[in-house]
Amino acid sequence: MTTRFSGAANAHSLIRGMRLTLAVLLASLLNLSAVLASDEGIYLETLNRSTGLMGEAPQEELSKTYLAHDKMKVASSEAEGTDMILDPATGTMTFINHAAKQYYTINIASVKEGMSQPGMEQMRAMVAETKITVQDTGESQKIGDWNCRKYLVSKTGMMGIEQEVWATEEVDFDVNRFTEMMSLSGPDGLLANSPEGAAQQAEMAKIKGYPILTKTKMQMMGSSMESESEVKVIRKEAMPASLFDIPEGYTEREMGKGMGAAMPGPAAHP
Repeated sequence: MTTRFSGAANAHSLIRGMRLTLAVLLASLLNLSAVLASDEGIYLETLNRSTGLMGEAPQEELSKTYLAHDKMKVASSEAEGTDMILDPATGTMTFINHAAKQYYTINIASVKEGMSQPGMEQMRAMVAETKITVQDTGESQKIGDWNCRKYLVSKTGMMGIEQEVWATEEVDFDVNRFTEMMSLSGPDGLLANSPEGAAQQAEMAKIKGYPILTKTKMQMMGSSMESESEVKVIRKEAMPASLFDIPEGYTEREMGKGMGAAMPGPAAHP
């Protein structure tokens, strides 16, 4: 299989209680398009570090990512952390708060349908203003077990983002569909079938392979944040379908009712 890196994603706080667990996901904003449907899956461990996140002290956390059964799960290494499950077949994102033994599910299509048309148009205009440039530096370096190539990514518009991405073409899996659910420039995003969305996707497609190390500097509303996500482990292993189930005894909650403080909604970038 072939790995492609397109889409964007580095807005790191998908979930506050999870803090950095999903940083790798958003730092790369991958587009996952061919997924394992058997018991054999792909397991990844990523070390995520950040400073300046919402005024908090520097943080470091290990996240665990599971790809199998046409689903993706990003799990916190903390027993009482927060997990996220993406299911492209249903178009849903499920957040599981282990500390509260609660979960809530977001249907992405329903969320977009629930927004007023003027609101959608305003948001679409803001996203369309985002300009992305990718520079292949030609530099190479071995990071962990993988030979990587360095790319510089600049994103301007709603916020200023500068990234240093080290990607490898040595991994044996195709990533192209899960975070497309969250990508605003993806086929189901706000910029779907638009020249602006196509331009953003084409620029990010210049990054060849899977990102092993991503360093990000972000400016937003007068505050700055720096983060770093480094993949430490990639391996194939058997994964039961139950790994992607809601734990028994957990209570479903609605958005904003008892869950919001621990898990604000996802932030996505083109």
